[in-house]
Parts: sequence; structure tokens; C-alpha cells
Amino acid sequence: MSERNIELSRRLVEAFNRREAEAWIAYCDPSIELHPLVQGGVSGNVYKGHDGIRSWQRDLEEAWGEDIRLEPEAYFDLGEYTLGFLMLRGRGGHSGVEVAMASTVVTRWRDGLAVYSKGYGRREDALSDLGVSEDELERIEP
Repeated sequence: MSERNIELSRRLVEAFNRREAEAWIAYCDPSIELHPLVQGGVSGNVYKGHDGIRSWQRDLEEAWGEDIRLEPEAYFDLGEYTLGFLMLRGRGGHSGVEVAMASTVVTRWRDGLAVYSKGYGRREDALSDLGVSEDELERIEP
């Protein structure tokens, strides 16, 4: 079990919640590829590299302001991958509409740095992409 990757996943969530792009980047390989579930309202964006992470953070701030956060429910260690079940909560920066939605994040790690991260709106889609079932996984509390 790679407790190191689970701890790194926790730190990514913490950096996200603090809106500290440079702290987030510190856990990312320069070639990171990010497929976020939520971005600045533009569906399907892929952000690449450290500059991509900075761009994503700006897009988030523009769309959500400071009022968006992730609440971890459970983590799972899959070797080079970690899986996180999270609750995303926020309020639209322009609309003021409150959002609460389950989300799942898959992150691939290499040498202590995230090289790939993808957010899912449906847990089943993430599990399918990983080729595992939830019953096979050992839950790690946040």
C-alpha cells in the first residue's frame, strides 16, 4: 500500500481548498495532465503542465470565487493510482446558485508527483476506467 500517495492526495485537496495554485503545483510533475470535473464553466477542458494548473485555478476563481471546496469521503490506494470519493460544494460566483455534488478523482503518481488527474461526476465511470469494482477496494478514511 502506498500511504505516501494517499497523503499526497490529501495534500492536493487541502491546497485546492486553500486556493493555493503554487502549493498544488508543488505536488505535480511538470507534464501533469488535468481533466477536471469542474472548471470555469467550460466543459471538456484539459489543462497541461504547471501553467495549465495556474490557468485552471484562474478559471475556477473567475467562475466560483473563493466559495468552492472539496470534502473528502474516502480514499483508495491502487498502486500508482489513487482514487478519491469527494463531495464538491460551492456557490456560483455570478449566479449565487449553491452546488453540492458527489465527485470522484483518479490521480496517477510517479516519483511522488501527480502526472495525471481526472475528475468524474459518476463514481461508476471512474471505477470502470480503472477496471475495478468498489467491492474490491479497501477504504481509507480521509
